[in-house]
Amino acid sequence: MGDAAKKSNGKNSIIEVSKLGEPFKKNCHVSFVFHRHHFQGVIEKQLKNSAIIDFDSEFSQSSTAQELKQKVVISYAKLKLIN
Repeated sequence: MGDAAKKSNGKNSIIEVSKLGEPFKKNCHVSFVFHRHHFQGVIEKQLKNSAIIDFDSEFSQSSTAQELKQKVVISYAKLKLIN
């Protein structure tokens, strides 16, 4: 295992967010399309090119949200900020 792989496996490792992801901070409210359905949620964690999203309560009973255990990873390019 290389040094880079070791660093990325640590729980306290710092993830370098891409330029596209800079506006999508933790706890931001976003909308997105997943499998041709529109959803809304809150960013739980930023990754390099995507974010982990918690589904909003109004979507939590959907079969998609239940199958995904209320979380989904979506590319920053497919996210829209909700004001």
